[in-house]
Amino acid sequence: MLIAVGVGLVFALITYFVQPFSSTQWRLSDMLFVPREPSPNIVIAAIDDETLAQYGRWGEWPRTLHAQAIENLTDAKAMAIGYDVLFASETANDSILAQAMEDAGNVVIAVAGEQQINSPNPEVTFQQVIHPAAILENASAATGHVSVLIGDGGIVREIPLVIMDAANESYPALMLSVLYTHFGQTVPSDFTVDDGAIRLLDRDVPVDNTKSMRINYAGPPGTYTTISYADVIQDNFDPELVKFKMVLVGMTATGEPDSWVTPVSPQKMYGVEIHANAMDTILNQLYLVEAGNGMTLLIVLLMVGGLGFALPFLNLRWGALLSILLFVAYVLAVFFSFDYGHILNILYPLLAVPIVYVTVLICRITSVQADRRETRNIFGKYVSPQVAREILNLADSDRLKLGGVRREVTVLFSDIRGFTAMSEKMSPEAVVDTLNHYLGIIIDCILANGGMINKFAGDSIMAIWNAPQDQPDHSMLAVKAAVEAQQAAANISIDADQPRVQFGIGINTGPALAGSIGTEGRAEYTVIGDTVNLASRICSGTPGGQIWIGPLTYEQVKTIVESVELAPQSFKGKAEPVRVYQVLKLRNEEGKEPSASTK
Repeated sequence: MLIAVGVGLVFALITYFVQPFSSTQWRLSDMLFVPREPSPNIVIAAIDDETLAQYGRWGEWPRTLHAQAIENLTDAKAMAIGYDVLFASETANDSILAQAMEDAGNVVIAVAGEQQINSPNPEVTFQQVIHPAAILENASAATGHVSVLIGDGGIVREIPLVIMDAANESYPALMLSVLYTHFGQTVPSDFTVDDGAIRLLDRDVPVDNTKSMRINYAGPPGTYTTISYADVIQDNFDPELVKFKMVLVGMTATGEPDSWVTPVSPQKMYGVEIHANAMDTILNQLYLVEAGNGMTLLIVLLMVGGLGFALPFLNLRWGALLSILLFVAYVLAVFFSFDYGHILNILYPLLAVPIVYVTVLICRITSVQADRRETRNIFGKYVSPQVAREILNLADSDRLKLGGVRREVTVLFSDIRGFTAMSEKMSPEAVVDTLNHYLGIIIDCILANGGMINKFAGDSIMAIWNAPQDQPDHSMLAVKAAVEAQQAAANISIDADQPRVQFGIGINTGPALAGSIGTEGRAEYTVIGDTVNLASRICSGTPGGQIWIGPLTYEQVKTIVESVELAPQSFKGKAEPVRVYQVLKLRNEEGKEPSASTK
């Protein structure tokens, strides 16, 4: 849990200070725009291909055409007329156009910043600002700049509400001047930011640190009502289209440079349409506010903390479901927040979800593998690695359940003879040391021959073969383990004052039920049945230093061991005496002394 939270915290700090993949975040936020109904109070008079085809190149137009257009729009009761074109040069007809502008009293013309420079001022600053001809500027109701901000990926997302020139002269945006003219107000000269917003038209317009506003685009190019400027000049349009409305005049002809990529469409949008969208944003107060780095950090920390503390207590399925639900819930929250004008960071909180989930998953896998290694190591003290693997595989595949299967097994019981009498003469510490030493001998031999230590009972050991894994030569392996254990015990050097420890080993082969015995909360893998009971009885009758085996064990190993048949033995629980055999040695060890005493 702490590791997952720690990784998430590191990720949160990286997003706060480094802000990687910011381009991806911009593109994701661009996808939040959906078309909406544009303001009906904004109309575009487009200087389109038809207009240029009729009146020729723009630079060659007599300005009397614009005077005629203004008169026609005024007669149609347009409330404000904004020109997104520069009238920088002086011409012979300027006085006629100026008179028409004065008569209308609602014409706003453009200025344009040239060569953006660094400045100590927060506003976007240009080396100089290009003004229209003086006679026209004086005749206009107001002027406004037509500059836009080119953001990440060459996309226009913002518009400066005010710009400055090198002489610290400020210029409001064209669309602001048109809005103020529409409402019959004078454009303010004070653009002070208060709590992240500028007070304009009795509205608090949110801005960034450059006094620029995010544009809430109504839709792709062609969204706003558009009439051809040629029809305006010729008075060939429906006056109701512009009555009491704001008219923006701008270039939309093919090949004109005033077109830009916007978030709402891969098709470029003309500058006049961008200004229309900016006007619409303020007019309908559909502002967009970018979540700050602090807010994004808080959201990421909440995601990290919630998941980091919850996932370790859930299984993988529920953990994945929780992560997916949180992922989807945040996506929905982003969309709803956008509808209310708040642009939440999409990328970083959503990345935090898989990062924390994968971290928890890796930690869990690592922990399981560590537990599995520890379990295997613990098993390794009692069973062979092969048997340990088999038991773990059964558990992993959910086949190690209560109950069992009937199979043939070989069971070995070993008991230290005279252990009780020896314990009375030695200190408890010495007894434990001696017991561990001698039990270690037989345990090593059992494990070396593929057996599984199943039970300890004081000085007694029970081991089994052919369960849970198949061992075709299980009887031979059990006998071999017993012979090696007796030989190892006989070869131990002891002091004169120490007792000689001997094993009595009984082995029996036969059918038994092998499986998990107990309850769902506490179970043990073992074998039960008469075969096991008989092996225990044989062991109890075996003298120290000897190995006795049951009849079926003998039948399976008689070709590889030297043995002698003993007199039938009577065992508790058996109605008839049982034939048993004493193992002397393995036949492949002819050159060695007998491994088990015949005395």
